[in-house]
Amino acid sequence: MKMYKNSFLAVLGLIVAASVTLAYVGSGNSVFAQLFSSNHSPKDPVSVHSDLVAVRAHLVQDKVLKGSDGQVAVSLSMDAAEIPRSDHRPIAHADLVIVLDRSGSMAGQKLSDARLAVTQLIDRMTADDRLAIITYSNAVEVLSPLVNMDETHRLQLKTVVAQVNADGGTNLGAGLKHGIQTLMQTPANVRQRRVILISDGQANQGIIDPLALGNMASGAATQNLAVSTVGVGCDFNEILMTTLADHGAGRYYFLEDPKKFALVFDKEFQDTRNVAASGVEILVPLGKGIRLVNAGGYPIQVNDNHAVIRPGDLLSGQQRNLFLTFQVPTDKEAEFLLGEFQVRFHHNGAVHGIAASGQMVVACVKDPAEVTASINAPAWGARVIQEDFSQLKEAVADAIGKGEKDKAMDQIREYETRNEAINATVGSAVVAGNLKTDVQALRQGVEGTFAGPPAAVAEKKKLNSKALQYESYQIRRDKK
Repeated sequence: MKMYKNSFLAVLGLIVAASVTLAYVGSGNSVFAQLFSSNHSPKDPVSVHSDLVAVRAHLVQDKVLKGSDGQVAVSLSMDAAEIPRSDHRPIAHADLVIVLDRSGSMAGQKLSDARLAVTQLIDRMTADDRLAIITYSNAVEVLSPLVNMDETHRLQLKTVVAQVNADGGTNLGAGLKHGIQTLMQTPANVRQRRVILISDGQANQGIIDPLALGNMASGAATQNLAVSTVGVGCDFNEILMTTLADHGAGRYYFLEDPKKFALVFDKEFQDTRNVAASGVEILVPLGKGIRLVNAGGYPIQVNDNHAVIRPGDLLSGQQRNLFLTFQVPTDKEAEFLLGEFQVRFHHNGAVHGIAASGQMVVACVKDPAEVTASINAPAWGARVIQEDFSQLKEAVADAIGKGEKDKAMDQIREYETRNEAINATVGSAVVAGNLKTDVQALRQGVEGTFAGPPAAVAEKKKLNSKALQYESYQIRRDKK
C-alpha cells in the first residue's frame, strides 16, 4: 500500500486539466493547413507543424511476422507553441460547472472539504470567469446557474455552498446531465468550458449503465466542452469515472484524501487559462484490413474508414506523447501504408488543422529475424514503459480489486517473460531497468496487498487497486 500511496502523492502535484472537443472544419473562420514533404521516405518519421502545434509520428517497428497478431505501434508526439501572455492575463476565460455528490456517504469530512475547496475556487476566479454549482443525491439541485464571479455573485455562491448537506442516494447520471446542459446553453466561443463531476460512491439511481453515461460524456465532447471527474475515497467506481473523463475529453482524478479537493479545482481552473490548442482531435485513415486497436487508453471512434481519437487539450508549451497500436493482416507477405493523419483543434474560436502527406510502411514478412531487426530500440523502450507496463498495472489493479492474487502474479510473469525475450536481442537499457526494478516493486506490492488480517487486506485491496489504476491512467495517456 505504501508503494502505491507514495507514487500517487508524488504525481498528484503534476495534475493537468483535460479539455473540450472541437467542431469540424467547414465553418467560415476555419484554418486548415496541409503540409507536404516532397523527399519523405516511407521509413522516416512523419512530421508536420503549424504556428500553434507540431506533430511527429514514427513506427516502433516496420515489420510484423506472417501468421502473428499483426500488431505494430506508432509513437505520436504533439507539441504546443508557447503562447505569449501579457500581464499574466489568461489565454481564455473559463466557464466551470461543479457537479457535487451530496449523497449520504459524503457526510462529514468529505463534504466539509469539498465545500471549503469550492469556496476557495470562488475566490480565485475573476469577474470575467463564470461558475455554476449543481448538487445531486436522489435528485438534482441547481444551487447557482452559470454566473460571472463578481463580488455580488461570490457572496451568493459562498452562502449557498455553506448550506449543502449530505443525504440520500447517488443519481450521478442526473447530475452529469444537468452539468452538461448548463454549458450547452452557452455559446462555444473562445471560453474554455468544462464540467467537474465529483463522486465518492456507486451510481445507484437513475441512469447507471456505464455505456449510457459514457455516451452522455461523448455528446458533451462533440459540443466543444469537457467533462472531468473526481473519485473520492475507496468506494467509487474508478472504471466509470475514467470512462466519463475519457469520453468527455477531460481528466480523471483519484483522491484518497478529500483535503486535495482544492488542488484539483485549482489545477482545472488554472489550466483553462493556459490552453494553446483545445479540443484536439486526431484522425487516422484506415486502409483495407487495417484496424486501430488501441490509442493510449482513449476511446476510438471509427467514421468512414477513419479512426478518431480525442486526447484533450494541449497547454501552452506542452508536449504530449501517445502510442497508437495498429493491427494489419498477416495471412500473406505484403506491405501496408499508415499515415496521412490529420490533427484538428480550436484556438481563439477558430478551427485549425494540420495534415501529413508522408506515409509509414509496415511489411509482413516470414523471417522472425527481420522483424526483430526492424525494432527501433529507443522507441520500443519508451512504448514498453508508457504503454505496455501501464497496461500491466491496469490489469493487475483489476485483479487486486477482485481478490485474484494468483492472476495478478501470472500477468506479471507473462509480461516479464515476453519482454525479457525481446530485449535479449534489442538491448534496451530502459526496459532492462524496468524489468529489474519496476516489475519487482509491482510484484512486492501485490504480495503486500494480500498480507495481513482479512479486514486489513480488504481495505488494501480497495485502495491499492484504485491507486495503481490511477498511475496507469496518468502515464498511459501522458497526463502525468
